[in-house]
Amino acid sequence: MENKENKTRITKNAQGYGYKYTDLAQIHEYLEENGMSYYQYVETDSKGDDYIITVPIINGEEQKPRRGVKIVDAVLQGIKNPAQEQGSATTNARRYSLLMAFGLATEDDDAQSLTRPNEEDRPKKETPKKVSKATEKQIELIKELYSEEEIIKALDLVKKENIEDLTVVEASSLISKRKKVEE
Repeated sequence: MENKENKTRITKNAQGYGYKYTDLAQIHEYLEENGMSYYQYVETDSKGDDYIITVPIINGEEQKPRRGVKIVDAVLQGIKNPAQEQGSATTNARRYSLLMAFGLATEDDDAQSLTRPNEEDRPKKETPKKVSKATEKQIELIKELYSEEEIIKALDLVKKENIEDLTVVEASSLISKRKKVEE
């Protein structure tokens, strides 16, 4: 019997100052390979603290939003750029929230590689990657947040003809940008 824990453990593939971590791109790739995707946004609680909210999409079905970790103020060793520090804090919060939302774990620093499903469970090489389309909820939210003119401009930038052609990631980006502007 296969060990299910191995399917949810991801390699720490990037190097920080004295530590290793798993970058967002690798987590995203792992999820795509296993038929999953997501979008994230920031939500502010009644105390004014910002939290990452992750909405998992499994088999094309949007799941219940999951509150992740708090975005904390970061102080990076040797870096005095506040924007870079805040970006780092946000990226770390997104990474840990994403791992939590999908029940994924990173491996120990000495492990060798990302554990993958058995060959028979994997799609064949010639199968093109499925790109998840934006969910109905995302499309509705974009229509609420943007004017028709703004939507047309955004679609032109990503070379799409209809709002329904947006991917989950593109829609998530539009939603996040507008929510940041409103704050």
